[in-house]
Amino acid sequence: MESSQLSRVNINLLVTLQVLLKERNASAAANQLNLSQSSVSKNLAQLRHLFNDPLFHRSARGLIPTAYALALEPKLTSALSAMSQLFSPEEFDLSSYQGCIRLSMQESAFEFIAGAFISKVLSKAPGMKLNTWFKDNISLEQLNQGQLDFVILPHDIGQTPNLGNLLNIRELYRDELVCLVQENHPALSQPWDQDAYLGCRHIHVRDNELGQPVFDKNLAKQGLQRDIAINVPDFNTAGSLCSRSDLVFTTSSTWAKFALSHKPLRQLPMPCPSLPVVYSLIWHQRSDLDPAHLWLKNQIIQAAQSINTKDELAVSQAD
Repeated sequence: MESSQLSRVNINLLVTLQVLLKERNASAAANQLNLSQSSVSKNLAQLRHLFNDPLFHRSARGLIPTAYALALEPKLTSALSAMSQLFSPEEFDLSSYQGCIRLSMQESAFEFIAGAFISKVLSKAPGMKLNTWFKDNISLEQLNQGQLDFVILPHDIGQTPNLGNLLNIRELYRDELVCLVQENHPALSQPWDQDAYLGCRHIHVRDNELGQPVFDKNLAKQGLQRDIAINVPDFNTAGSLCSRSDLVFTTSSTWAKFALSHKPLRQLPMPCPSLPVVYSLIWHQRSDLDPAHLWLKNQIIQAAQSINTKDELAVSQAD
């Protein structure tokens, strides 16, 4: 049967046929279907026309199915069962899930967020595949187009991107800005204030999506600006070049801790007025009912919360 013909088939007719095959009695079928006997009779008349077969013969004992109706019964049971499952979502089993979830994030989020949940994904959802990209390659536009499931976006307070009506956002954690310099940087032997900071040359990790940081915009309002000697695409490059030059790298305290443990760098406070850096999770509303998507979203949120917990613990121990 072609789709155009199938679209004219009333599912209620098929349900009536299934019950008639089971009960072999029009009155009993009417009771089970909560219909009048005349309605069942009308449905049977339409079924006979649909299948071009009498389907049942009346007898003193009730309805006797034709050979054609008996041949239909197993097919009908299978079709209605499949249709029932279509409207009854299966229970989600994470251990047997097979699928791919696509994430885009700034390089720093790979170290602190993705690194914190990846082992749990591998153990709890062995069939889940993760495809990841750097945020500057694909991001919010691709999220809107369905090419991504999540974007983890770092941004200054007051620098939240225009998300439109279909993207949801949740703050994961906040971080403070600090400065990194090489171990023998001249700034380490003199007072470190805004004048000293602005007197240095700087290295900056570009963000094609968000543009100029808020603290640079605030400096511009005062007629001030940083002397940015080089723009780079990622944090590792910035840290490496910073450790081999007199450039100052302004970054988050979380990334600074990582860089200090891997490169010959020293940390200085951010001497200019600045707002916290926020890491936010962004996803499309089309994914809100996807159980695999919801599970991974919770893992990302928990991973970010663990960063906050570690930071709070470190502060309490220092006190």
